[in-house]
Amino acid sequence: MQKLKYTSNLTTQEKHIVDYILKDPEVVFYSTAHELARQTFTSASTIVRLCKKLGTRGYPDFQLKLALEYRQMPATPQSESHVAAEQGDVSAAIESVPYLYQQALNDTRNTLNASALGRIAEWVKSAARIDIYGSDMNYYLAQQACTKWNELGISAIAHNDANRHYLLTLKPGSPTLSFVISHTGENRSMIEVVNMLNEKKMNVVAVTGSNDSTLSRACTETLLTHGYNEQLRLSKMSSMVSVLYVFDILYMSSITDTY
Repeated sequence: MQKLKYTSNLTTQEKHIVDYILKDPEVVFYSTAHELARQTFTSASTIVRLCKKLGTRGYPDFQLKLALEYRQMPATPQSESHVAAEQGDVSAAIESVPYLYQQALNDTRNTLNASALGRIAEWVKSAARIDIYGSDMNYYLAQQACTKWNELGISAIAHNDANRHYLLTLKPGSPTLSFVISHTGENRSMIEVVNMLNEKKMNVVAVTGSNDSTLSRACTETLLTHGYNEQLRLSKMSSMVSVLYVFDILYMSSITDTY
């Protein structure tokens, strides 16, 4: 539903189809691609192309994903909420924001690897220090995570770039655990950090929305977060919630042994 509402690279015909679906999402459940095309005065190929732009494999996959999500939608009609939110309506935001948060949390939870989280949690417990790297907004997320660990007596520091002097002075095999945050996994500064840490033979955890990214491939472990899509205006907000959720899981596992 969020992709339907906020994807921006749509043609005029595709926007018309989206508006038609948002007015009555259930129409998708009872219509084939050809039937929906007739109702919207478009073509089946346009319907399928739209579905792929929305990240699904085709119309049947789109029907399934929409059906699964539709059951969890807030009571406020999405078409009205969408229009109101576009106009800056506070009441619509009150209804929409919890839904965005919940969607990000559910998506992240479904992609979490319990085994990987267990290994990383053990690294946290045995680390002499934790470094978290992130640029722009990710730096502030790193600061929040570090603040919580510091309150437990676990030394943690946030870095907003590749601090070459610090990285060069790290001793190989140092008991420092590093996390590197990049929604796309292609941030050059963050990749530079990982490459330098790899030279020191240290454990590095990627916190990213893509398992196939350059960052993920270069790190020891990867924690997948809500997929970031720069074409969706609210994607950054969902990604932030997802990153905080992942770090809070590790924070809570740290509390167990501390208290």
